[in-house]
Amino acid sequence: MAKLIDRIIQLSALFAGICLFFMMIIGAADVISSKFFNFPIPGAFEFTETLMIGGTFMAIALTQSNKMHIAVDLFTSRLVPSKQTKLALINYILTMFFFFIIAWQGWVYGLHSLKIGEYESGLIRFPVYPAKLALALGASVMVLQCLKDFIETLIKLFGKNRKIHHLEQEPLS
Repeated sequence: MAKLIDRIIQLSALFAGICLFFMMIIGAADVISSKFFNFPIPGAFEFTETLMIGGTFMAIALTQSNKMHIAVDLFTSRLVPSKQTKLALINYILTMFFFFIIAWQGWVYGLHSLKIGEYESGLIRFPVYPAKLALALGASVMVLQCLKDFIETLIKLFGKNRKIHHLEQEPLS
């Protein structure tokens, strides 16, 4: 199961990278078109908005997987490792809960937006549902990653305790 989650995260990160690549291309093309030809690209802003949501939410689970989120460990670094591990478990539960709510509501609003064919008003009518669905999918992948981290941390915590318990029960010769 962990390998499947890792594969999903890799695909999610690839999608995020593609979003960022297209944001860069569209942004550069819009600047060049505006500066040299006095003609901004219609819909560039709206398309970039959508890509930004995909690029952000689809990459957040990879950041979690690599443990690269910003953390202030001023107090936790002073704790013994077992207490740090227990705090990490609490952190994973809270993060999982937070992103579960985002994913749940993202799916509700994203599927509703798809159903009604919601479009953003502007120079070009741009669909809103791809961004809402990307947010929901990215948050869902983050929930999976937090669940994986939680289970791995539990195994780490209880695996150590079992070894210690096992050693304590061995008779001395």
